[in-house]
Amino acid sequence: MELHLVGGFLGSGKTTAIIEAAHQVIKRGQRVGVITNEQGKHLVDTGFLHAEGIPALEVTGGCICCHLDDFADRIEELTDKFNPDILFAESVGSCTDLVATVLKPLVDFRKNFTQPASLSVFSDSRLLLRFLRGEELPFSEGVIYIFEKQIEETSLLIANKIDLLSAADAETLLQLAKKRYPDKTVRLQNSLDKTQVTEWLSLIQSQTLPVPQESLDLDYTVYAQGEGLFAWLDRDLAIEFFDFRQVNLITELIAKIMYAISSKARQVAHLKFLVTNGKTRMRLNITSLDDLESMGQTTIFEPGEIQSSIVELIINVMVEGDMPLLDTVLEDVIQAFAAEKGVEISEKGRFTRTPGFPKPTKRLI
Repeated sequence: MELHLVGGFLGSGKTTAIIEAAHQVIKRGQRVGVITNEQGKHLVDTGFLHAEGIPALEVTGGCICCHLDDFADRIEELTDKFNPDILFAESVGSCTDLVATVLKPLVDFRKNFTQPASLSVFSDSRLLLRFLRGEELPFSEGVIYIFEKQIEETSLLIANKIDLLSAADAETLLQLAKKRYPDKTVRLQNSLDKTQVTEWLSLIQSQTLPVPQESLDLDYTVYAQGEGLFAWLDRDLAIEFFDFRQVNLITELIAKIMYAISSKARQVAHLKFLVTNGKTRMRLNITSLDDLESMGQTTIFEPGEIQSSIVELIINVMVEGDMPLLDTVLEDVIQAFAAEKGVEISEKGRFTRTPGFPKPTKRLI
């Protein structure tokens, strides 16, 4: 089994690339598995992977480096159930130090495991270009420190969402990245393009890239300060409308949540929504660099797709800000929508978390 680790900052498009790569692995007659990882508990990405028919398990409530035993258990569980030829494992977007806390310890931790085959680190190309130009980034210094360290430790840097840059900016990004990181393979990628994901998949399977072996020189106090700035909030809601014609009002609720959270957070890292109606599911992802207005106008279901007056909505909020305040804001929006539209909203699950000081299960220098 090949194990491919995928890291990188929140909203960099890791899951999108993994989903398409997984579909390609299945189409060529091989077995695949995915392990998702978040600080939260009710994960949009896991639900969407299941809907796509991709075997997936999750490590929740913290990063895989601090839950190495859970991570190893999930690998064994997927192996026992599905025997994948290729396994993708995605780390929390606010996590770094994977070489010292995952890559090196994993084999030592479970003697039957093989060395991971690759570590790709994804970055939103727009954010990376700002960083390389020395421009101001939309996060506090502790958060930027994590972003920098994620890039530092990989041998394969994926500048993703390259379609959102002009051709001139894309070329500038590539040249600046090669100059800044001459020892890395830098790849410009649009993970919505199947051909480009095919190329990434071929690259990480080629065994031509060195798997990083050098542990980061990491200041865990600064790292902890950066992670501690994040608020993680999850909601799993069942929303019952009076009739089918009301179902697309869910768009209004999503828009209200986006605007309310963005107005109270110091910065949006990532907002994720999974909307399910019958057999139809749609996943929406919003980052600080995305156009909230265009996202809020997205049509969720076409009339022929609406199968029930009940919608399940899973919400993952990952922002830099005050967690209790944001939790109240989110609750207020949900209750106000229920009262305004006269719909029934029941809560199937909720979770809030502000990460504490990172405590890796094992760290090998």
